[in-house]
Amino acid sequence: MASLFAVVTEVLEPYTGRIVADTCVRASAISMGKTADELVLDDLPAIEANIRRVLSPVAGRSTVDDLLTRIESGAR
Repeated sequence: MASLFAVVTEVLEPYTGRIVADTCVRASAISMGKTADELVLDDLPAIEANIRRVLSPVAGRSTVDDLLTRIESGAR
């Protein structure tokens, strides 16, 4: 199974580019006192909230919802 970091960045990358996807996940991890490699499934709600906050100004709600659904599917 791929790490949560890998799943999230893989889903986000086509929409945000590698650097923004990577930064979004790492920033979420840092806000929880973790590294990106330490993220676990229980951290998904916080990561999703951060993604929604970051992408909502530039992506439609349906696009963000679709990305989050794909992340959840890949993470489980």
